[in-house]
Amino acid sequence: MSKEPLMLFVEVFDSDSGKVIISNENLEKLSVKNGDIVEVIDTDTNKTISAFIEGSTEVLEFAGKFSKLICDKLGFKGVELGIQVKSDITTSLELTPSGKIPVQEAPHAEIKPPKIEFDIEQQQITKPQTPTYAPPKPQAPTPRITPPPSPPGLTPTPPPPSHPSPTYAPPKPQMPTPGLTPTPQPPQLDQSGIQPSGLPETEVTPMYPNQIDVYTLQTQKSGIILTPKIIDGMEGRIQLSENNLRKLGLGVGMLIAWEDPLTRSISSARISMGLNVPENQIIMDQNTKEDSNILSDQVVVYSTEPPIQKMEQISLEVNSKPELNGFCQVSPRIMHSLSMQPGVIIAFEDELTGAIGAAKVQIDERMPSNQIIIDSEILEASGIGSYEVIVRKNPRQIINLQSINLGISPIKGENMWELVSTIRQNVEALKNWLMNYIIFKGIKLRWNTANIACSVIDCIPDLTGDIFAQITPNTTLSLSPTGLIPFNAILIIDISRSMMARDVEIRNIAPAIEGIKAAMYSPEIQEFLKKFKEGISVPRRIAAAFAAVLFLSEKVGRGFGEKVSVIRFADESQVLPFQGGLYMDSASGEKGILEDCARMIVDRIGNAYGQATNMGAAMLAGREVLYTFEQINPDQPTMIVLLTDGVPTDVDNFLESIKQFSENPNVVIYIVGLGNPDDKLMNRAASLCGGEYFKPNDAGELLIWYSKRARDLTVKLKAHK
Repeated sequence: MSKEPLMLFVEVFDSDSGKVIISNENLEKLSVKNGDIVEVIDTDTNKTISAFIEGSTEVLEFAGKFSKLICDKLGFKGVELGIQVKSDITTSLELTPSGKIPVQEAPHAEIKPPKIEFDIEQQQITKPQTPTYAPPKPQAPTPRITPPPSPPGLTPTPPPPSHPSPTYAPPKPQMPTPGLTPTPQPPQLDQSGIQPSGLPETEVTPMYPNQIDVYTLQTQKSGIILTPKIIDGMEGRIQLSENNLRKLGLGVGMLIAWEDPLTRSISSARISMGLNVPENQIIMDQNTKEDSNILSDQVVVYSTEPPIQKMEQISLEVNSKPELNGFCQVSPRIMHSLSMQPGVIIAFEDELTGAIGAAKVQIDERMPSNQIIIDSEILEASGIGSYEVIVRKNPRQIINLQSINLGISPIKGENMWELVSTIRQNVEALKNWLMNYIIFKGIKLRWNTANIACSVIDCIPDLTGDIFAQITPNTTLSLSPTGLIPFNAILIIDISRSMMARDVEIRNIAPAIEGIKAAMYSPEIQEFLKKFKEGISVPRRIAAAFAAVLFLSEKVGRGFGEKVSVIRFADESQVLPFQGGLYMDSASGEKGILEDCARMIVDRIGNAYGQATNMGAAMLAGREVLYTFEQINPDQPTMIVLLTDGVPTDVDNFLESIKQFSENPNVVIYIVGLGNPDDKLMNRAASLCGGEYFKPNDAGELLIWYSKRARDLTVKLKAHK
């Protein structure tokens, strides 16, 4: 008696795999396992077809997922299909009852299809009897007699072998004798004349002969079972949940592999960063799925690399590479081993010499896990000379610099000021480049793209000890050309009434006095210097005159043929007529020119005063002198030094002049404040024009500052202009 099929509601899924998916509970009921072959039965049409069976936790117990291929082959139009184990289905054997069966004459043997009778009271199916065949006889056909069925529950007994019932055996094929093992019957047709599907008479070759149970594969690979999820734009990479990455001992950028239990296809890819990836999924794009030949609903995902081992530090082989813009590179494994993220700062140390350095880290998936590549500029500046370094996550605090003074020079060529002018017009680009680097003592950098070589002269805070620092958008940059740059100068000096205040204390000016005495012998200058005695205070205009004389002396001593103009202002502005013109030419070679100019400064600044502070008018006069300088040499820079103790009475003219000067890359403005000027306004004006605002505490600081400015053209690039 045949076992009843398991009837399930049908859910069709689009697949040509010839597969049926049922619940794991029903898999146990049928006593089959994944990959076994079963028969699918359409009880409405009695058609059957062979299929592969698979269990799933996602299928309900009263339903099943049947591939579209199966439903199309059966011509299924109903609600339920049955599933029956292949071993439970056998070919029906039709028996011939004992006794002679009358047959009718016919030119050919007549084959009757088997008839199945169902006993309603006994709820049994009685197997049909096999009709016999009578050879044609030359007589009228005898009416066919149908033998009575066997009693319910009994199997008809075949006649004894010694008295076989007469049968007709056509030449082809030979019909079986009742009571013997039956041979396959001719194809039987249903009432519509269509041959119903049944079990294959020959051995079925599986569609995927190498398939394996997914749980067995999981055990073999020490992996996890995941469902592929298709998302566009993955570019050949995959994503896993953070928890699954930890289980596999992997991280972003590392390699991962998977295998399809149905096709046994194996593939791999790099891991990319994923957010909120479900625990049961592996995210990939359609191309990756197709290239991997994934046909199963689930794959086994496993690691192709040893698990990550967390550590505090690691010894790595050192290599250098130019143009890394302040970065170093490590493999994904090293990054995850040291618990770092891209962009964090790592420190490296030469154990033999104690030299240290630091850099921001990048991931390079092509790198071996025993190496680190360091920007060649950083490696050279750090002084590391060994082949291996100790690498660790930076334990030191990175301080933000308020300001930094960089010595700059061109990598190629000699036009220093052209380089400075270019930088002034591209401040943001320079700062963004510097922000890539960790700044430490002794660092020297080369920006080949901009032809700039630079080094740290000083900074606030300083880099004493093993301090690491960084430049931020708020850091003020100062550029000091490392070579000598000839530059012209315009000194603008306030001689308003307030400049007569006697509040500039004389301190530490002996070196300056001795320098002037050695350069100038005129009685007027010697008498002027006697006013500066240690410990006393002098009027502001007298200190200003001394500063201007010292500036001229330094300029002449440089010997670069630089030009200096001096403008005094109060109610009106006036350019001092040196040599009958607008400026003193230090290269003129005229005898006594320095002393003549110095006497004029002492007389017209030290011994004169006005009422108002028309600073704007003085700046306009400075523009006329600048125009004259540019006619002589348009590429030579000009320094403007404004000394004042008050607030401009013509503030609009002053601000307009500052705006125009700020647009000229060849002009730098410094401002010196004595007494009580508008510090905020003066500081803003100097910053806009690449200079600085300076307030000395005494005459010594004032003279030192002027002496330095005569020799050093430093450009400040403020963070906020």
